[in-house]
Amino acid sequence: MAETIGLSIVKGIISFLINPLTYISLVAAFMIGISRVKRDRRDFHTRVHDVLDDVKFAIVPGIIAGVSLFGLNLLLGLVVPMGIVVALSISAILILITGQIRFLSPAFVFILPVAAVLFYEPVDLGSEWLNSWQTGFDSVSLIALAILAGVLLIIEGVLINQNAKKQTSPRLVRSKRGKLVGAHEVQRLWLLPLFLFLPSGTIEATTWWPLLQFGDQTYSFLILPLPIGFRKLIHHTLPAPEIKRNGVHVVILGAFATVLGVISYAISADWLALSVFPIIVVARAAILLLHRGMNKPAYFNERNEGLVILGILPESPADSMNLQVGEVISKVNGMSVGNGTDFYTALQQNAAFCKLQVLDFNGEIRFEQRALYNDQHHELGLLFVKEQRLDDSIEYARES
Repeated sequence: MAETIGLSIVKGIISFLINPLTYISLVAAFMIGISRVKRDRRDFHTRVHDVLDDVKFAIVPGIIAGVSLFGLNLLLGLVVPMGIVVALSISAILILITGQIRFLSPAFVFILPVAAVLFYEPVDLGSEWLNSWQTGFDSVSLIALAILAGVLLIIEGVLINQNAKKQTSPRLVRSKRGKLVGAHEVQRLWLLPLFLFLPSGTIEATTWWPLLQFGDQTYSFLILPLPIGFRKLIHHTLPAPEIKRNGVHVVILGAFATVLGVISYAISADWLALSVFPIIVVARAAILLLHRGMNKPAYFNERNEGLVILGILPESPADSMNLQVGEVISKVNGMSVGNGTDFYTALQQNAAFCKLQVLDFNGEIRFEQRALYNDQHHELGLLFVKEQRLDDSIEYARES
């Protein structure tokens, strides 16, 4: 039995590696990185983070989340037919093609598979192999789909909470009044190896597994590359707390959907399982709207006294100082600063040393200082909101 399961796992890994969606997702993550670097150079004339960072974020957290889901599904045995796997893949590809990765949430990706369960009638495609892709819609377990969607929403929320807040990208945007303000944008694409069981195969069922049987007594193993996306533009507050709140709301939604799925299993109510899907679609859309912050005042803007830190370049002199995005630099080498020109003028007063007076998030004053090398006296690696750095053609970027 162990040998049979091991062989099925190997086949599942191969199915992941040969699935076009795997490489479409990685290319999409790479394109997100290219777009981000181009925007960095346009706004600040320098790159903030490496272009490959987005690919790394797609792979590592996704694999960790996928392995966790694998352990859970070994206990539950959530079984889905090939038709649902194909519908999930098509749904994800269609959203990727549009470029609207904010809608790469399980709540929206599951719309097409559920619609197929309710309305799709298989047609003869002229090939037995192609026809096999349409199997199972008439006998799929809506309870299994509801629980799977809820668990995936929990994973989405955890990824947002723990990973999306890392390396947010500073931006310069126009407010509704045409004023230049700073913002932080997150565009993250996670590639989740979704471990599933298909009906029919070489793995035999036992008295306790699978919990949610499809009907057959033998199963095969499949790993579906499922991309989960997140995009958000934040200008009204610090990025990390706002992203964390967003993630918590998605986790709560996922937990609610999972509980409804479990209740539907306990009372054998397919209608309750089916109700999960419109609920999560409406609620997930509401979360998108809730966190827009369109009518709130900008946090990163030019002020009469001091400069708000919009970004810190990695491996720069400022990166080695105890500075945080969102803090305010009020003095440099004893000179008050109110704009970028004042900052660099004050910085060049001492080519070998700099001393910064900083206002933290509580409004308390502290001092940061460090020695400078000959090639560092003209800049520290801090990014501010500066009007002359932005082309007049840039319009206000709508918050996701």
